[in-house]
Amino acid sequence: MADTGFRRSLYVGVDIRGYGAAPEQRQQKWQETLLRSLDRAASSMGLNRARWSRQQHGDAELAVLPHDEPEPLVVDGFTRRLEAELRQHNEDMVPWARLRMRMAVHHGVVVNGPNGYPCRDAVVVSRLLDSKPLRGVLEQWPEANLAVMLSDLVYRSVVEAGHTSLRTDQFRRLAVREKEFKGYGWLWLPGCSDTIDMYARPIVPRWDSAGVQARPYVVRAEEVSDVVVRGRHRATAQRGFISG
Repeated sequence: MADTGFRRSLYVGVDIRGYGAAPEQRQQKWQETLLRSLDRAASSMGLNRARWSRQQHGDAELAVLPHDEPEPLVVDGFTRRLEAELRQHNEDMVPWARLRMRMAVHHGVVVNGPNGYPCRDAVVVSRLLDSKPLRGVLEQWPEANLAVMLSDLVYRSVVEAGHTSLRTDQFRRLAVREKEFKGYGWLWLPGCSDTIDMYARPIVPRWDSAGVQARPYVVRAEEVSDVVVRGRHRATAQRGFISG
């Protein structure tokens, strides 16, 4: 059997909002700022990005961290510093030139392949990063420079377990259904979550069903039934989808 480098590590994915519609000069500037911000945020926390395994795609990066990079430090200090770098960059920018980003974090199995990581956990972080709820966050809160979604595993084992300075009331649980992925992610808006009501504005979900019309809604975690997560609608389902 070939050696696939099987291991368990932290995945960190980032993506720039609105990159595809930006002119080429701005795309180049955003790429430079993206890498500089990630490098500075890591360096300020004593993290070594030279040791991270990184897949880069212009406006995005998927990184697999070494097992000895402290996971709580990445979730907490690194993320806060990354938001501070973006905020500083955006201070003198006109609204349409601001660099705003999505970020997803998950912990799981890493398997090396000829063109990436052929394993389920690599898919999970990508689906969280590209999910309609996380994209909708930056639409609903234009003041946010960075929108972060932690996987359920990372949230419960790192944040809820008390290994960071983050509080559970700084997070909002969101149902996510993106392609083959169905589950939950935990939203955090660093730099904003202490000054806004996380349930004050709707998140627009993405379910494509002939029998269900997706409309903006506000829903707390306890109000999302398994029926809604599976993308089905019944009269007994609680708040979420609105049929018709």
